[in-house]
Amino acid sequence: MTFLDSSVIIDMLEGVPVVVEHVEECGQPYLTSSLCVFEVIDGEVGSGSTDVVAVRQEFGGVRALDLNEQVALEAGRMQDQLMDNGERMAARDLLIAATARSTGDELIVADSDFETQLLTDLMDVTNLRSDD
Repeated sequence: MTFLDSSVIIDMLEGVPVVVEHVEECGQPYLTSSLCVFEVIDGEVGSGSTDVVAVRQEFGGVRALDLNEQVALEAGRMQDQLMDNGERMAARDLLIAATARSTGDELIVADSDFETQLLTDLMDVTNLRSDD
């Protein structure tokens, strides 16, 4: 299984070659967080009449995992460790990382939001656009 951050889903939808190739090599099933579903949809809204169901169907092959209490607790533990090292991550990114960690799958991202030593120590994170 492959766990995709919203940045990867967006790049897949836009056809960014390096991202598409890597994700396709990893193979299905594709997982994501329900927070990532919102982030992708949020990037498309604004007209007042956006068909959010149609937007979701554009990446319907990606199964969303719901946020639950165990994920929230794990995100809290991770933030605690980060803060002990003088770092801090955005809550939504920690919740996404904790959801990925709960599956044991590699988290694939396409931005610098997840570049911390703690995440590298705790889980497999691959940044497909490390130049960000």
